[in-house]
Amino acid sequence: MGKREERLFTVGELAHKAGVTVRTLQYYDKCGLLIPEYSEGGRRMYNRRDVMRLQQILYLKSFGFSLEEIRDRLLLAESAAEFERILTRQRQGLLEQISHLQQVAEAMNEVISDIKASGDIEIDKFVAIMALMRQGNPHSFILRYFTNDQVKHLVNRFDDGDDTAADVTGEYQSIFAEMMELYRQGADPAGPEGQDMASRWWRMVSTFTNGDSALLGTLVSAGMDVDNWPDEANEFKQATKMFLERALEVYFRDNGIQLPAVEVEKNG
Repeated sequence: MGKREERLFTVGELAHKAGVTVRTLQYYDKCGLLIPEYSEGGRRMYNRRDVMRLQQILYLKSFGFSLEEIRDRLLLAESAAEFERILTRQRQGLLEQISHLQQVAEAMNEVISDIKASGDIEIDKFVAIMALMRQGNPHSFILRYFTNDQVKHLVNRFDDGDDTAADVTGEYQSIFAEMMELYRQGADPAGPEGQDMASRWWRMVSTFTNGDSALLGTLVSAGMDVDNWPDEANEFKQATKMFLERALEVYFRDNGIQLPAVEVEKNG
């Protein structure tokens, strides 16, 4: 009995079998990812090995790998260890994306609550929160405490290319990075480092509010409501309560600074 001839699939047959389009298979051929044989009449023909390779490509693509990564790294991996390293890096990236999407979903929940409470669509606040989330800012939840008019004012201020606003942003990031580090080190809030940080914080807030007592009151209200900050900011919450608040208490007392009396009221 003669050797059984291997089954070949046309591009249309393989596309139907795999649930992809003919154009997709043509593109995979063009970029060197899945190269078929060609019949005498110039038709693309695929064998069973190509079918398996296509399934591998589609499976890896579902993990978020780009076609270039699949072609140049994954399908050429020469050892289990190398394949494991590639998958581990991709998994970390996916976990970070999941975390980011969870934060975005939480921000959306807050905006939905705002809409339910006020009966109005505060689009400026929504856009501002989402912009900060896209930038990976972990403290975007603070905007929930701002009124829509305050958010509008701040957005316009930053969009106008205000150098002072840009300086505040940079100083904010620097101060809170320093606060987290001092907190982790167990530094004394009343010590030189804690008081220097408190002084910088107050200068930054003074510049940011620019004499606007209502805006200052909003920041104070947000700080007083630290226990209701989202769980995702847990370490930041603890550092604020155990280090920043204590450092500021000493700094305000020693410098005779009186903050405005506010009622804690979370917007939304």
